[in-house]
Amino acid sequence: MTSPPEPAGDPNADLLAQLQATAAVGGPTSQADLLAQLNAEPEPDPLAGVEYTGDLAADSAAELDAVAQGFRDRTKREDERFRLATDSEYWFAVCFKTRADKEAFLAAARLMSIGDKYLDGYVVARVLGIPMPTDAEGDTD
Repeated sequence: MTSPPEPAGDPNADLLAQLQATAAVGGPTSQADLLAQLNAEPEPDPLAGVEYTGDLAADSAAELDAVAQGFRDRTKREDERFRLATDSEYWFAVCFKTRADKEAFLAAARLMSIGDKYLDGYVVARVLGIPMPTDAEGDTD
């Protein structure tokens, strides 16, 4: 059994497939994550900088070089994405003897409105007045 063919030229087919695949494995955790995914820059066209000469052999070699460079560039970006996705050194835990103590601490620190178990570190920093070297999107100040 095969899937129905995709509509020819549908510019959203790839994006829809990506979003469906993402949703299948947990997907974005917030509307901000989904919005960031929807607004993400597309992968650069590796052939955009190829200057065609009219010589089939030269043009083919230039295209092959550009595509190979595109793969190398994508590999570098993917390596960095993987490093960030698997880095476990971006969080810490704070423990109390009782739930009441934890909730008293969160209330006194004005953090209870953010959550009572998993808190966004950037929001916590903002509430506590702590400047961060990067913002929530990873941009440096």
